[in-house]
Amino acid sequence: MRRFEVLTVGEGMIRLSVRGGATLETAPQFEVHIGGAESNVAVACARMGRRTAWMSRLGGDVLGARFLGEMRRHGVDVGAVVLEHGSRTGVYYAEIGDDPRGVSVTYDRANSAATRMSPGNVDLSMVAEAEVLQVSGITPAISDSSAAMTSSLLASARAEGCRIVFDVNFRARLWAAEQAREVLTPLCALADTVVCTREDARDVFGVASADDPAGALAGRLGVASVVLTDGSTGVHWHHRGSSGFAPSIPTVTVDRIGAGDAFCAGVVIGVVDGDLVAGVRLGQAMASLKRTIVGDLFLGGPADVAPLLGDAGRSVKR
Repeated sequence: MRRFEVLTVGEGMIRLSVRGGATLETAPQFEVHIGGAESNVAVACARMGRRTAWMSRLGGDVLGARFLGEMRRHGVDVGAVVLEHGSRTGVYYAEIGDDPRGVSVTYDRANSAATRMSPGNVDLSMVAEAEVLQVSGITPAISDSSAAMTSSLLASARAEGCRIVFDVNFRARLWAAEQAREVLTPLCALADTVVCTREDARDVFGVASADDPAGALAGRLGVASVVLTDGSTGVHWHHRGSSGFAPSIPTVTVDRIGAGDAFCAGVVIGVVDGDLVAGVRLGQAMASLKRTIVGDLFLGGPADVAPLLGDAGRSVKR
């Protein structure tokens, strides 16, 4: 048995957000949370009872200490995280509004410690201690050295028999779709399972199939399993030659940031357990619950998720 069921690697940031309906321009105060695609996945997996580690670089500052303390509180192993003294931890600012205004995010992450991740300063051997590695497309987007680290990390995971879940997570503010396609296509080809939105499948990879979008993307990328989220409609999946669809769970949204990461965590758990379809359904339930919680993090647990799964909830690990 490997030490960890799940290892995630990526940037962590401090989130400063205003209350729902307020604006950054006029708000008198901020709420402080932690966030980051892979760290969000790590917290969700840990809270669902899975042995989970997160690896990154943070500034050797009070914000880095705040971040590590939060991760530990949720049960995530952060022993491989490096605090880089003289560097900084990234920050982002969030406005949470209802449609048509929606969510607005402003980043202050330039030259953070995470942007200096490289094959030489991240412990690539950690993949030998994990059953599943999860990384997102944000990590290679934040810097050239982080992109090189991601490629080396995924290659090491393949060599060590660690299964890979890659969440495309395209961010137009970080890079153009053409550049993302050039970098992400070979990374996705190393993965066992790719998670992607229908919009990113179209905009980044040029896949716009109406009949079987997950199967079409799997064929384009040359991967065995694809999970394709389709907004409020539901989730398409393709796994070992079979395709299917799971309708969404009706949800009243309080804070949508981090819902995709909660969903990805469910998929990761499904990969750990060898049941991708159950992971898709678990991810939908976790994302639905996350949307009712302020902050980036999924703060539920198995007992909270089980009622949303019906009979399938009896198989949720407790």
